[in-house]
Amino acid sequence: MASTGLQPTTTVTFRATGSKPSQVHVFAKGGRKWIVASDVCHILGIRTDAVTKLVPEPERGHATVLSKGTVQSVTIVTATGFNLLVAQSSKPVAKALHEWMVGE
Repeated sequence: MASTGLQPTTTVTFRATGSKPSQVHVFAKGGRKWIVASDVCHILGIRTDAVTKLVPEPERGHATVLSKGTVQSVTIVTATGFNLLVAQSSKPVAKALHEWMVGE
């Protein structure tokens, strides 16, 4: 499982037609984009504790991130892990979220 030190995040706002804006925290480490899993799970309606079952170890990890001026310990996923989470949702927002992330 990937582990990282304190990471400042970049906050990007996702908004699908007919939904409220949602913040997604991302950062780059080791040449890879990492995404805070709870942000994605919240948008997709997936329980955050399911990430360990849905995303294999090489594509997930834990990080201590600096977000909104506070330090938080979070589960993170790579772009591949993100795609695995999106694939679990049948909500229309899942397709919009995937297209949005690919465009970022």
